[in-house]
Amino acid sequence: MKRMVLALLVLAAGLLCGCTGSMSSGVEELLRAPQLAGPQSSVQKAITAYLGEAPQLKYPQTGDILSPFLFGDWNGDGSMDAAALYTSSGMQNVCLAILEQTGGSWEVTQELEGLSAEVDSISTAAMSGDGGMQLLVGYVGTSGEKYLSVYAYQEHTLTQVMEQAYSQYELQDITGSGLKDLILIGPQSGEGVKVQLLTAIQGELTMAQELWLGPGRFSSCEGLHLSSGADGGYYLVLDGYNGTGTALASILLSYNAATQKLEEYIPLLPVDIYTESTRYSSLLTSTDIDGDGTVEIPVELAEDNSQITVGRLTFLQWMDYTSTAPEKSFGIADLENGFYLELPPNWEGNVLVTEGAQEGSWAIRSLTDGTGYLEVRVVDPSTEGGSYFRLGNVGGKKVQARILASHIGENGENLQPAALTDCFRVL
Repeated sequence: MKRMVLALLVLAAGLLCGCTGSMSSGVEELLRAPQLAGPQSSVQKAITAYLGEAPQLKYPQTGDILSPFLFGDWNGDGSMDAAALYTSSGMQNVCLAILEQTGGSWEVTQELEGLSAEVDSISTAAMSGDGGMQLLVGYVGTSGEKYLSVYAYQEHTLTQVMEQAYSQYELQDITGSGLKDLILIGPQSGEGVKVQLLTAIQGELTMAQELWLGPGRFSSCEGLHLSSGADGGYYLVLDGYNGTGTALASILLSYNAATQKLEEYIPLLPVDIYTESTRYSSLLTSTDIDGDGTVEIPVELAEDNSQITVGRLTFLQWMDYTSTAPEKSFGIADLENGFYLELPPNWEGNVLVTEGAQEGSWAIRSLTDGTGYLEVRVVDPSTEGGSYFRLGNVGGKKVQARILASHIGENGENLQPAALTDCFRVL
C-alpha cells in the first residue's frame, strides 16, 4: 500500500511539472508557484515579472502571521501597500519586497536582502508616529540564532531601522504613548536574561532600557506573555528556568510612568511570585487559562499534592497576581499526557486522587470518606466510551471521564459531562 501511495505521489508530481522534468524539479516548482487567489496572486505575478522568474515564497515558522504576503499602509499615504518574503535563484538570504499599486496593478518599488535564509516570524506595528506601519521580520540562522529587523517605508524607500539578536519579543503600548513599544528578550547567555525596551522618542525607535534578570534567578527565558491586569493596565509575564536550570519560575514586569522604566511588579498581597510559582514541568507555562485576556501563572499545590498517589498528576492553581483575589482556576494536570482539567473550587484541599478501576485510569475521591466523584482515563481513539464520556483529545489519544457519584458544588452546581468537557485544556 505504501508503495502504491508513493507511486501516485510521484505520478502527480510528474503531471504538475508537465511530465518533462525530474521529480525534484517538480517539487521545486511546487515550492515556487503555489496556487494563490485574489491580491496574493496579483502580488506574486508582479514579483515574477520583476525577477524574471517565479519566486520561492518564504513562510514564517511561528507567530500570528504565517503567510509570506502582508498588506497594509506602510507609508501612511492612505493607500494599500503590500510586502512579500521570498528567495530567487542565485540568492542565499530571504528578500523583503515592498509593492505599491499603480493603475490598478501591483509594482515592486523596493527590495532589501534579509539576514538569513529562513523567516522565524513577521509582524506589523505603528511604532514611529509618522502615520505608517513598520514591518518586523524575525530571521533564524542555521544554528538557531535569531535576529529581528525593523523596517520602515517612506518616500518609496525601504530602510532597516533596527537589527537586534533576540529569543522572543512582544509588541504593545506599554508606555502609554499611543504607539506600539517593542519588548525584546535577548538570546540565551550565561549572564541571565536581558529584557530590552524600545520605544519611539521624537519619532525614532530608541533603546530606552536594558533590564538584566541575573543568572541567580533566571538562566533562560521560556516565555514572554502580554497580559491585561485587574487594574486594566498591561503587564508582561515572564517564564524562565531558574538559576540552576532545574525548575520553571515566573515574574511580572510593569511599566513605571514616573521612572519611565520596566520594573518587577510587586503584588498587592504579600507573596513572592518567583518562589511561589516554582514548578518542575516544561508543560506548565503561563497562559490565559480562562480566555479573559489575563495570563495566569500556574502554581503547584504542594500540600494538596500529598493526597495524590499517581505520579504524573499535580494539583494546580492558576494565579492572577495583579488582583486581590488571585486564584482564577483550580484543577489537576496530567503531566505525562499534557492536559489540565478544571475542578470545582471547593474540592481544593478536600479530595484525594488514586488509581482508578480501569487500567491506566485515575479517580478523584472525597478526602473525608473516600466517595468516588470522577474517574479519568486516556485511551486509543477507537476505544468505545461505554459509561465514559469524551473530555477531549491530546497527542493522538482520547481523554474520557465518568461520573462516579453525584456531587453538589459550593454554588449548588452538579457535575455534568458538558460542563466538565468545557473544563478540559491541552497544555
